Amino acid sequence: MLIERVQVEEGFLDGLDLHLVPGLNVIIGERGTGKTSLIELVRFCLDVPGYTPESGARSLQHAISVLGSGQVIVTARHEDQLFTVRRQSSDPSPKMVRSFPPPVIFSQSEIESVGLQPNGRLSLVDEFIPQFSDLSSEKISVSEVRSLMAECDSLSREIEQLEKQVAELPIIDQQLQDLASSEQKLAQISSEAATKKKRADALSREISSLSVAGAAVERFLEGATRWRSEVANASRSSPRAEDWPTSAGEDSLRAARGRIKDAQSHLTSAVADIAAATKEAKAIAEDLAARRAPVEEQARKLRKEVEALQSGAGATVRQASQLRERKAQLESLHGVINERRKALVSTLRKRNQAIDELELSREKTSKRREQAAAKLNSRLGPRIRVSVSRAGQPAKFSAVIADILRGSGLRYNELAPAIAKSMSPRELLEAVEGNDYEAIADAAGISKDRAARTVAQIREGGMAELATVPVEDEISLHLLDGQDYKEIGDLSTGQRCTVVLPLVLSHSERVLIVDQPEDHIDNAFIADTVIQAINSRGRQSQTIFSTHNANIPVLGDADKVIQLGSDGHRGFVLVEAPLEEPTIVNAISTVMEGGAEAFKRRALFYTKYTRS
Repeated sequence: MLIERVQVEEGFLDGLDLHLVPGLNVIIGERGTGKTSLIELVRFCLDVPGYTPESGARSLQHAISVLGSGQVIVTARHEDQLFTVRRQSSDPSPKMVRSFPPPVIFSQSEIESVGLQPNGRLSLVDEFIPQFSDLSSEKISVSEVRSLMAECDSLSREIEQLEKQVAELPIIDQQLQDLASSEQKLAQISSEAATKKKRADALSREISSLSVAGAAVERFLEGATRWRSEVANASRSSPRAEDWPTSAGEDSLRAARGRIKDAQSHLTSAVADIAAATKEAKAIAEDLAARRAPVEEQARKLRKEVEALQSGAGATVRQASQLRERKAQLESLHGVINERRKALVSTLRKRNQAIDELELSREKTSKRREQAAAKLNSRLGPRIRVSVSRAGQPAKFSAVIADILRGSGLRYNELAPAIAKSMSPRELLEAVEGNDYEAIADAAGISKDRAARTVAQIREGGMAELATVPVEDEISLHLLDGQDYKEIGDLSTGQRCTVVLPLVLSHSERVLIVDQPEDHIDNAFIADTVIQAINSRGRQSQTIFSTHNANIPVLGDADKVIQLGSDGHRGFVLVEAPLEEPTIVNAISTVMEGGAEAFKRRALFYTKYTRS
């Protein structure tokens, strides 16, 4: 991708219309003329995130403050197609018609600090992985795992509730056994009583059958109603179909938009089908209730007749009927439980496959990071060394465990880091599901009793996030200082820049934008390392620097130099032209060298004293 034009409407850079070229573009100007603001507006328009949350927030705030209520427009070319990206200060995201590889953008503060933070170092290396920004496959895997985890949890809870109900069966059998002698006495009173007892048993069986059917319909209605709500929510959250800009020619999204419309239609139809099924089920429930009402009325009359033959006999018949009805309902749950168990086994298998795919995706990412580090080491070594430690950042995993254990009475601030350091999310998940208290006790260095409490709390707190939390790789950056390598955290600000800047300049396939890279580094490093890296990128790639250092445009043989000026209220372009143009030569000598006279005096000084 190449950025060809940047336009700003309103704000500090109102009216700016800048044309950029392939190769090296250098933005110069006195302090306060808008060099940093221009870069931050490009970052804002193209929605390029910062390398740390803090730097990203600062960049966003800067861009919005200088843009005011206006907008920034970036015209770029990718794969021989010209496209425009627009963004107003109030827009949550850019308005664009196609995807593109975003430029690599570094603010002044990021060059100094990005190497100090684990996520910053990770982002530095990830920038060198082709198409790394396309994380859709991992996002899909995470979503699938969480959905299957929720389904497994729902099935497990339903099975647990059903088993609690079925556990009543021995009690009901005992109660029926206790009533058996009373029922036998009733049958022995007279033939009339025996006949009525027989009729009562038949009515009881019919009521039980209708009750079992009613319970099945009720479970169906509950599931269908929940599903209808989920499908309706999915239907309502379909992507918005924005109008295609007429200036862009034929609607390239017509076919894709049609597919979304078809999918929307299918979802709408599905909601209607589920609603129809729910209506039919309600009608069946009403029919069952209507069929049951007269049977129960007959049973009541019969109990009164039995009661007339012998005091207390009606109550015995009623109690026996209720117990047999409840027993029939509970016995029917055996089949439901078996069906739910089979569904749970199947869902667990799918979930484990989804976790396997997620872990494979993350493993591939780790391998790609290692390959990127190896290429960087071959290019920048031995002075700079990059290494990758797989799953070396358990902090996020530890935070998830701590959040689940919070409020349990366990010392989660000590327990969570110990578990996260010794177990992977997959290992912890399997230990919790298998009630493997010993594994958790060994990993965390705690008693089995505390491990059992930990398992219970994790199981109760939900495990969907636990199953998908990423344990990121740890990136280490080292600088050869004398005979020893020093880790970046032990380096001075200038030394950190001499590590990070060569990494940044190693990009060759993407647009590279850097704000004032010369801060904290000396001219010798710029001349020897920075300029060499710029030239190695080639003239077909695009580099955009803002700088106060004349070595960058002059020794870098800039293809275009842009001088910004300001009247205190607004920044604007004073000059934009190739390096050799007299106006640019004058701008460089004036702004960056202190004027032609100052440059001549320094040249005479160097000539005089380097000869002696």
